[in-house]
Amino acid sequence: MSRRRLLLVALDAMEVAWLRRLIAEGRLPNLAAFCSGALELPVRSSGDILHGAIWPTFASAMGPGHHGRYWWLQWLPSEMRFVRSSHPAFDYQPFWQGLAEAGKRVAVVDVPYAPLARHPLVHQISGWGIHDEVAPESWPDDALPQLRRAWGAHPLSFDTVEPHSPRDLLRMAEKLSKGVAMRARLLEQLAGDRQCDLVVVLFGETHKAGHYLAEEREVVAGKTNLDLIAEVLQPLDEAWPRVLAAAGEGTTVALFALHGMQHQVDYSVLGRQVLAIALGRDLASALPRPDLLRRVRDLVPDPVHRFVWQRLPPGIRAARQGALDGRGAHPGADPVFPVGHDGDFAARVSIAGREAAGVVNREDADAWLTRLEEAALPFRSPEGLPVFSGLLRIAERFPGPRADYLPDGLLVTNRELARVLEATDPAGRRIVNPMEERRNGIHTGRGFCFIRPASGVTLRPPTEVDAQDFAPTSYALLGLAPPGGFEGRAFAPVV
Repeated sequence: MSRRRLLLVALDAMEVAWLRRLIAEGRLPNLAAFCSGALELPVRSSGDILHGAIWPTFASAMGPGHHGRYWWLQWLPSEMRFVRSSHPAFDYQPFWQGLAEAGKRVAVVDVPYAPLARHPLVHQISGWGIHDEVAPESWPDDALPQLRRAWGAHPLSFDTVEPHSPRDLLRMAEKLSKGVAMRARLLEQLAGDRQCDLVVVLFGETHKAGHYLAEEREVVAGKTNLDLIAEVLQPLDEAWPRVLAAAGEGTTVALFALHGMQHQVDYSVLGRQVLAIALGRDLASALPRPDLLRRVRDLVPDPVHRFVWQRLPPGIRAARQGALDGRGAHPGADPVFPVGHDGDFAARVSIAGREAAGVVNREDADAWLTRLEEAALPFRSPEGLPVFSGLLRIAERFPGPRADYLPDGLLVTNRELARVLEATDPAGRRIVNPMEERRNGIHTGRGFCFIRPASGVTLRPPTEVDAQDFAPTSYALLGLAPPGGFEGRAFAPVV
């Protein structure tokens, strides 16, 4: 039997509706040809809930309750502080570690929040050009420096979440397009490496594009948001025939996204005010007040701030973000406190015995979540629509041994509201959103997978694919039985 290979190409956060429109309009002819001849599988994930958990779920083949990662900065209860999710407490083994131990050679580029698999048969790079806040690292240690010397610095770096003018968006799309072109050339090279059994390359450029170009509108005269998304993708479309030729017919190729995007502007700051109500505090106490550092930062032009922030040591960035996430909160005294999350408002209960200085008995924790939910649900937008759709209890949705590392409750925004500037409840209380629009796209839980099997390989198409199914499927397509412990299921037979 000839050697089987697998190429996984991720268009991170690419909204499938946008991809379909671009294909239908003839703007991505090569990707269109591939997709029309491939097996299409819908993908589901936790993208609409714990979006930072998506790639750890992919890499571990386990749900968030088992791997425990959901954002770049997480609360460490034993130390009562925020730490980067790369902290050893949140460590897990990515599935390609096991493949390498079974003798398979692996190359992985820019999969967010995936620990390095330090094995002689693994070549893994994280942070060359990535949308998420990760500390650049690689295995072997010199792999990332060598890549930068060979291919140059990538124009995409972790997002600093700042307002973008129309001109900024044009420049952003241009930079992202250049990044896609660079990554496509690297993808072609890796696809042609016949010694490599598994190649995983993630295009984070589509993630940033989705966050800032989700609103259907004309960005500048003659150019819509979809036009700019097409510009970002065109270099990959041009390179795609070369990538497929380099991979050869003996390689199974999957083009996929674990989640998409929809138009909504973050209004999670309203959740802090709802929390103040639940705690019996004055609403004004929950409004963000800039400290000295923030006031200085506001005097600095955004490009200068972005330049400085991205070059700070990762530990300093984490400490500053932790201070911002925890502002006004007292986890050792407050029964409920906020934790970092994008979009929806995330909260933890300060549980005695879990938090080092917890103040609430575990049996009373749910009552505090109920108080938060009851304070939130009556609020209506000026149009009379509910601002929040409910409070999701994360441990119930994602049970597992590390569920205590996740938020306890997620106050979910109403997905039908694109933006909320203020809201009121029947008691006449008014909560406001003073945040200037920055991103206009939020994550969904729907993705896609277009997969072309290698010659001689027959797939078992399921109704839909979960993010955790890719790992056992990779084992199967490379001729190995998936190990025990995976929560995902293979959608391909062992070949």
